[in-house]
Amino acid sequence: MSKKKQQDSVFKEAWENMSEDFNRFMPEKLRGKKDKKKFVLWLFILELVVFGAIGTFVYQWWVGP
Repeated sequence: MSKKKQQDSVFKEAWENMSEDFNRFMPEKLRGKKDKKKFVLWLFILELVVFGAIGTFVYQWWVGP
């Protein structure tokens, strides 16, 4: 019988996976520092704004005036 590793939190696992992904392309000086969290947060906010703007334009184009 294999023992399953109990998952603490889906959000914690997602954060760890996202942090590992960001470490691959972030500059060396930001890796593993407190600034990384701030950078990721701003990147997430920027992504929401950009996708929101694109979604709004696509919706307006689809529906028409």
